[in-house]
Amino acid sequence: TAALSLAEQGFEVYLVEKERELGGMARRIHYTLEGMDVQAYLADITSKVYQNTSIHKITGATITEASGYVGNFVTKVESEGRTREIHHGITIIATGADEYKPTEYLYGKDDRVLTLLELEEKIARGDEKVANAQNVVMIQCVGCRQQDRNYCARICCSQAVKNALKLKELNPERDVYIIYRDIRTYGIREDYYREAADKEVKFIRYEPEDNPQVEVIEQGGKRILRVTATDFIMGKKIALDTDLLALAAAVIPSATSDKVSSLFKVPLSPDGFFKEAHVKLRPVDTTVDGVFLCGTAHYPKHISEAVSQA
Repeated sequence: TAALSLAEQGFEVYLVEKERELGGMARRIHYTLEGMDVQAYLADITSKVYQNTSIHKITGATITEASGYVGNFVTKVESEGRTREIHHGITIIATGADEYKPTEYLYGKDDRVLTLLELEEKIARGDEKVANAQNVVMIQCVGCRQQDRNYCARICCSQAVKNALKLKELNPERDVYIIYRDIRTYGIREDYYREAADKEVKFIRYEPEDNPQVEVIEQGGKRILRVTATDFIMGKKIALDTDLLALAAAVIPSATSDKVSSLFKVPLSPDGFFKEAHVKLRPVDTTVDGVFLCGTAHYPKHISEAVSQA
């Protein structure tokens, strides 16, 4: 979005992408809570970027060196075995973020346990396992709001509600449970939370010192996936046998953040995301003149927020 906007204003842009194709995390997202078709939007904007002759696309790229100052930056980029030197006036850091790969709740040990992002991909593909699942449980705040990663990933509650509504739309008889610490569907997303509750998505609150427990029980020759949680309101433990368990895995800083931070001398926040110059007055500037940032490289945010910032 930033590249296209600048190119349409007459600037020459070098779009340096570490992956083989453009789009980042948006390639794995299919719809938003408001109903936007993310893949159609992404295809449209990618096509415009490829057609714009003012944007030089470098994919599968690694930045090896960066120097200079506003109006006179020099960056060395390696791609497909060759290194090129780019002279540019400003730099925009839009390196995105990563999805935390859980080590808890049997993730990686049982194929019925997946992340919310993986669940969305399966829903969009019409995966048979999802279509046949009569019980789906989601656990929130996996990998964040804890001692070593003490921040809220902001988007997970909306993501859970979005997938719950989609599952109910496909099969209204299905049981969907969301086990949460606090529901943070801020702004008008609160309406979707209410809609999910009206459609009998069941919300169960847990305390951080009493996390849900997940185990596989052998019963009648079947391996049953069981989630046990203490219902904070009823004050007693409940056991849920589920066909699928989806984890709201945290949004974590990109693996390249430390390297990009040292190359462009841009500080990171205590959480490891890129730090803006001033949260209210200069939200897209960094403390380095001529270096700007947008998207989830800054902090976890929804697509609409990332686009607005870009």
